[in-house]
Amino acid sequence: MHPNRGETLLDQVRSLCPACGENVTALILERDGKVYQRPNCSKHPALEAVIFSDAAFYRKLDAWNQRIFPATAELPQEEPCATGEGCRGFHSSNDPSLAVIDITNRCNYKCPVCFAEINGEGDHYSLSLEQISKMLQSLLDRPNPCRNIQFSGGEPTLHPQFPDIVRKARDLGFTHIQVATNGSRFADPDYVRLCEDSGLHTLYLQFDGMSDDVYLKLRGQRLLDKKIKIVENIAKSNMRIVLVPVIAASVNVDQIGPIFQFALQHSKHITGISIQPAALVGRIALPDQTESFNLATMATAFGEQTGLTRFPDDWFPLSAVSTITRALGRIRHDQETNPGCDAHCSLGTFFYIDDDNKPHCLTRFFDLQRFFEGMSDIPARENQSILRQQVSRLRELWRFSDCFNKKNAPRDLTFQRLLRSLDHWEDKSVGRGPGWFRRGFNGMFVAGMHFMDSRSYNFRRLRRCIIQYVTTDSEVLPFCCYNAGPRYRVGEEATRLHLRDREAEG
Repeated sequence: MHPNRGETLLDQVRSLCPACGENVTALILERDGKVYQRPNCSKHPALEAVIFSDAAFYRKLDAWNQRIFPATAELPQEEPCATGEGCRGFHSSNDPSLAVIDITNRCNYKCPVCFAEINGEGDHYSLSLEQISKMLQSLLDRPNPCRNIQFSGGEPTLHPQFPDIVRKARDLGFTHIQVATNGSRFADPDYVRLCEDSGLHTLYLQFDGMSDDVYLKLRGQRLLDKKIKIVENIAKSNMRIVLVPVIAASVNVDQIGPIFQFALQHSKHITGISIQPAALVGRIALPDQTESFNLATMATAFGEQTGLTRFPDDWFPLSAVSTITRALGRIRHDQETNPGCDAHCSLGTFFYIDDDNKPHCLTRFFDLQRFFEGMSDIPARENQSILRQQVSRLRELWRFSDCFNKKNAPRDLTFQRLLRSLDHWEDKSVGRGPGWFRRGFNGMFVAGMHFMDSRSYNFRRLRRCIIQYVTTDSEVLPFCCYNAGPRYRVGEEATRLHLRDREAEG
């Protein structure tokens, strides 16, 4: 299939037909300033969907991919079977930067929107602490151990041993422990204290807007007062929150600005907002979603609603952060990993929050583009017997002090304080220590993570995945093939129900 007149071919990728699931080649096309994906399926030749609403920025992200993923480093694009039968799963060529374990499929909500299709009915399982411990240990036994874990579900806090599970992860040495939650159990201050004492670091909190009309449409009930109470309870602890709004084009795009303003009011404990455009995966009981909300519309809407960012200048793929990780590996002679995800998977910007709680976009006083590009060029340090140092003390990073524009920077912010934020980024415990806000600074990220559905399925993005699910036999599978495409979630949950029955039999 060739592009039609008036279209420009940007790329060709391996994909699955949205209608029949056949392995096909899909064309990535530019037309009228937007980017479309069109599967080359002989049975369904007319299918296409908008996957990005700004073609110029799409090309910019392609340039980032070329920097992060040199062509010589690419692996062959293997294909998973469309049905999941007779195969063990599709694997990323990356190690996981964040591993996810679904510990139960129980849930106390029946959301009209749920990529896991959980509804609180039918067969339920809760993995045993012994099984979860084995899955956790498998992450530490990898050649490049993963020490960042998210417990998910269902609603993971409904697992009767959830605090014990968190404690086990802490005792095994996981350095960042988070839970993807609707937050309902954290309305109880005693439960907040129990989870904090067990070692929980962060709530990845479902938070779709500042209007109950939004929650009625996306969650089937009024939840705003409960969400605010949950945040207030966590603010009395030393845990942190990332707000996670699911944004649907027909429901709550106008809530992006109000969500940020709410986060700003609680900036000492809300460290970021992770926006998830609603993907046509699982249960989607919403009005027409023919042109989905995507990362370009997210970044544009944020700037329009807050007046704090310029599109596209202030937005970067989160994979750009991998330039820092790789540079640190070369400096310290650590085993270098490749943690960068595809640039089209995620997009973000970062704010410094001053003592008056006013946000300042980092790019207004710091040349992030030049910083990231310069980090790519840092050579390995010759002395191989160096002690491990905090990021802010590494002399190689001080060469970038001219990226910092003191004249435009907020009062009392220095390049040294800016570097100290990287200490917090690398070691989450640093930002929770006494006196952090005097030595470092209060920061907040706003990012979007665009998970794939049948219209945007792309094997290349799967190959670069860094958020991966752990199965009961300790495989790690990319987020998007676990929940979309072959949807390995279905077979894995059947395995878990079988495991539950076998354990019940004794």
